[in-house]
Amino acid sequence: MSNYFNPVKIIYTENWLNKLKISQKNLSISNPILVTSPGNRKRLKLDSKFNSDSIFSEIGENPNFSDCSNVISFCNGKSYDGVIAQGGGSVMDLAKVVMAFLSTGESDIVDLLEYKRKYERSIPSIFLPTTHGTGSEVTKWGTVWDMKEKKKYSISHIDLYPSIAILDGNLTVSLPMDISIMTILDALSHSFESIWNKNANEKSTEYAIEAITIILSNVEFLKQNPTDLNVRNKLLEAATKAGLAFSNTKTAAAHSISYPLTIRFGIPHGVASSLSLIPLLEINGEHIKEPLDKIYQTLDITIDELIQKIKAIPKGIIPYTLSEWGIQEEDLSQLVEESFTKGRMDNNIVDLTQDDVLDILNSIK
Repeated sequence: MSNYFNPVKIIYTENWLNKLKISQKNLSISNPILVTSPGNRKRLKLDSKFNSDSIFSEIGENPNFSDCSNVISFCNGKSYDGVIAQGGGSVMDLAKVVMAFLSTGESDIVDLLEYKRKYERSIPSIFLPTTHGTGSEVTKWGTVWDMKEKKKYSISHIDLYPSIAILDGNLTVSLPMDISIMTILDALSHSFESIWNKNANEKSTEYAIEAITIILSNVEFLKQNPTDLNVRNKLLEAATKAGLAFSNTKTAAAHSISYPLTIRFGIPHGVASSLSLIPLLEINGEHIKEPLDKIYQTLDITIDELIQKIKAIPKGIIPYTLSEWGIQEEDLSQLVEESFTKGRMDNNIVDLTQDDVLDILNSIK
């Protein structure tokens, strides 16, 4: 019997604003804070749709301690009764920090991120992803970076699952191709990572297989016609299914290896988290034969064709070797040491050594 759990209500729509208003009413949210990015705020004309005094959009590429301090200051003295997040992974992760703050009143960032006790109050939330990558709209955790200490933190709490996720491909149609590909690679990584995972269960693996097959069936169509709403909707569905998969397993070795790549060399998360997928597929493959067979059968491909399909995703659009991102031979030993994040690396179905990770990095340099 599967021990799968995910409480998020998912709504598919092509009219996000209408569904958002209905959802706010159903959750009795009358005074929400809206967390978004500067680009989405402008592109979606959010100041004309919401109370502009309740929109927080001062956020960069990866949420950091400074963003957390700023949004906590923004919330002080205001009586928000709900959180709306409209953006990519960084926006949704920061929105979870807001949910935690409004639920606990804890303003020390490290204490807030590590708060494990029962929340004093439950804050309803509605998440609207504007990329098809992170799956944060259906998970209970987020990532926050301490740029001063070069350290990654995770916020995680049972009360941080969003109440509702609203999926509308219209919100992703204007994504530039490079960001589209990066987010697709992130979702692909979430999917594979939840299959070759010690915490995998039947349902999480089923979601991951669906996500992989949808992504690999649609990514070339996206490149040919980036404004095809049908394709965008499918990729958004795939990213959410990948989120539903790793919401139960957490990520594993590929993500663990990615963290120093992002924090030390600024490699975007979707690239960093997927660079090692092919070598990890070769290492983990014999332990996940059944799920791989289902993928091969659904797509009518071989293992070699699967590898070629993965390689083709970033080709000609984003740099996809370590050297292209400025990483040199002498950087590898430090990267290896910093690649072993507890609670991520140890989820991998095969226990990897430092030599294994060095071999992986050498194969993608």
